[in-house]
Amino acid sequence: MLLTTVYSNGQYYDYVESNATFPFRMTWIRKTSYGLRFLKQNVPEVEILEYPTREEYLRRLEEGWDVVGFSFYLNEIPEILEMADLARRKGVGELWAGNYGALTPGMEEYFDRIFRGYAEEEVASFFGRRIREVVHPPLLGTVGTTLGLKLAPVGVLFTTRGCPMGCRFCQTPTFCPRPSTLPLRSIERVLECYRELGVRYVIILDENFGLFRSHAEEVAHMLGEYGFMWGPMIRADLLLEKLEEWRKLGMRGALFGIESFDQRVLDDLEKKERAETVKEVIRRIRLTWGRPGRGIGGIGYYMIGHEEETRDSIKRAFRELRELNPGFVQLCILTPLPGTPLWDHLEEEYGIFERDWHRFDCKHLVWNHPHLSPGEMEALLAWGMREINSTHLFRHLLLRSPEYLGSPGFYLRNLWLARLLDQRLPLYFPRD
Repeated sequence: MLLTTVYSNGQYYDYVESNATFPFRMTWIRKTSYGLRFLKQNVPEVEILEYPTREEYLRRLEEGWDVVGFSFYLNEIPEILEMADLARRKGVGELWAGNYGALTPGMEEYFDRIFRGYAEEEVASFFGRRIREVVHPPLLGTVGTTLGLKLAPVGVLFTTRGCPMGCRFCQTPTFCPRPSTLPLRSIERVLECYRELGVRYVIILDENFGLFRSHAEEVAHMLGEYGFMWGPMIRADLLLEKLEEWRKLGMRGALFGIESFDQRVLDDLEKKERAETVKEVIRRIRLTWGRPGRGIGGIGYYMIGHEEETRDSIKRAFRELRELNPGFVQLCILTPLPGTPLWDHLEEEYGIFERDWHRFDCKHLVWNHPHLSPGEMEALLAWGMREINSTHLFRHLLLRSPEYLGSPGFYLRNLWLARLLDQRLPLYFPRD
């Protein structure tokens, strides 16, 4: 069984580049698939390919496979369908589809089996066994810069799966309708691995860290005991509640949804959060910046293009974002995703005109907005990136300069480790 992502031809997705056009910036480049690494850790019989070149994928097809499975996102569908066709021509017995892209209507026409949600148990059953407990594999990322300098390795951590909040734009309730926790002993094992490797930073990429409060508290204290500097993906209201407590346990960053400063929009999206709460957490984050070594780096998620919005209202919001300055902002255009209430609403009320799946990347307008054309919306997005994120590298260096000057040995060691610990290293725990 071969499981693969989309082919990349050596061009990897850079999260920062997708939100900041300035040539001198930080980078967070994706070269591995967290989902496939979980599958490989828990079902070691499978073989995986992570963002191979097209030629590499073709070479692996020559080896002969009973099953080839594809893990993909919505905007990767055209390339995935090409890859599936190539596998069919090579005589592969079954084609499987998984990850969020597999939720797209019509995928059943191209694949023999569709997996919805996390699939360790289902894939293990193919080999006649069961998963007693999901094991978290070591997962690495690297913070770098466009100048070619790798700044630090980062341990990636997942503590829960799923989210029941029901925001109208989010596919997670469809993908994983029953939220669950990952075992604490598995989390501790991977943290021990990161510490042994010398990794000091951990990013928690749960859909909603803190969803299970007591579990999150135990994880936070575990991170504090191990001495990590860490940051979770978290709701703003919980971040506001726990900011000071978790900062004492080593929290040095947070990723949180802003979505909009207009309460009507938040209510329409069923975000279940107050705009003033989000603004207050940004203010509180900025207050920490005056404390060398203990400041919180913020990354906020903001969407433009709600049906009530106009060019002027979006520009006003961008100016407010720039003034509040959470640190860095992921800017997106409101994009309907299959299986969400937003998809149904926008299709019925306005129509979804775009049929090129590449453009469903949250950077293009794909539905008939009542006030703005696709060109106008995308120009506003580019303007916002320049206004808000263009100087973030210099702001980061200025903010952190007291730490760098006070602990040069620590940061020089991170520079060395970042070159040594490539995120594509095949790190797995032995099978029990």
